[in-house]
Amino acid sequence: YKIEDYKNNRKLVYLDEGTPAFCLYTKEIRKYDLKEGDVIPDTTYEEIISMLSKRARERCLYLLDSMARTERQLRDKLRKSCYPEESIEAAIEYCKEKHYIDDADYAERFIASKADKLSKRAIEQKLYEKGIDKETVANAFENNDLDEVRTAKALIAKKYGDISDMEYESRIKMVKSIMSKGFSYTVAKEAIKG
Repeated sequence: YKIEDYKNNRKLVYLDEGTPAFCLYTKEIRKYDLKEGDVIPDTTYEEIISMLSKRARERCLYLLDSMARTERQLRDKLRKSCYPEESIEAAIEYCKEKHYIDDADYAERFIASKADKLSKRAIEQKLYEKGIDKETVANAFENNDLDEVRTAKALIAKKYGDISDMEYESRIKMVKSIMSKGFSYTVAKEAIKG
């Protein structure tokens, strides 16, 4: 294997060519007596993975303390910090067992918090970007009362105020503006009726 300097007094350990297997502090490299070219004994490897799994779990809890996250967001953060897949999997499973992460619940709460600001399409896109699958998103929408016409009307009122005396050309521009935010033509047309 190969060891290379990383950042913050840490080193990347490569077990083969390509991506690093894991990241350890310099003192841990010394503790486990890791030297380039040597073979890591199975017991040492298991001990390292166990330690990194605990560290990954603590990292997840720290990340979740500041804000709710999806499973994929946590996985991405752990991968970015060079945790091995075994440790990532163990940390994610721990968080699921304790109900610290639940993508279905996250999706429902996200929809509820954005229902008065965004179109259904825009909300769906944001949830997909966070790694929530289509089925979970669809189920979450079924459990939320989303009135896109009301949302579009609220956005129009906020931006334009009273539109009852607005000319036809201005209303057409308004429809285009609403559609650019992800609302359908039907919803936009209904929203400018008054």
